[in-house]
Amino acid sequence: VVPGNLADLEPLVAEGVFGFKCFLVHSGVDEFPPVSAEEMEAAMAVLAGADDSLLIVHAEDAALIDAAPHPHSREYADFLASRPREAEGAAVGAVIERAQRTGARAHILHLSSADALDRIAAAKRHAVRLTVETCPHYLVLSADDVASGATEFKCCPPIREAGNREALWQGLESGVIDFVVS
Repeated sequence: VVPGNLADLEPLVAEGVFGFKCFLVHSGVDEFPPVSAEEMEAAMAVLAGADDSLLIVHAEDAALIDAAPHPHSREYADFLASRPREAEGAAVGAVIERAQRTGARAHILHLSSADALDRIAAAKRHAVRLTVETCPHYLVLSADDVASGATEFKCCPPIREAGNREALWQGLESGVIDFVVS
């Protein structure tokens, strides 16, 4: 799902496509631009009635990321500050609200911030059609251990602190997080 392709969704579903991905922040690839929360909701409204299709969402809030500090540094802590947990939480909230309003199935990709777990659990208790995944690197690595300039640890959303990692494990063990996906 990208800006302007709403009319393409139903024909794609008719051809057998059942999952569609969107970004709420720049994807890093100019050919895959982000959608606004309103555009995401419009896509969900189409997909809600389209043979149980699924909208898969990279959930980071673009405005909060744009407003975050972006120092030019080799320090992982500076990179982490440029992708704040609040940006992930706000975007997860937007996905939940829109999925609840439209009745669409939504899937949150690569959850890195445990701050969103309570909201996700509440949505699931209220029958919002939501699944959530995290990734192995969020469950085994810690921002506290990333050395200066270690670009091999750069991913979005970022690897967060050890306490956050432990909370993600609890979210996985309790079933709030549905999948571990690489």
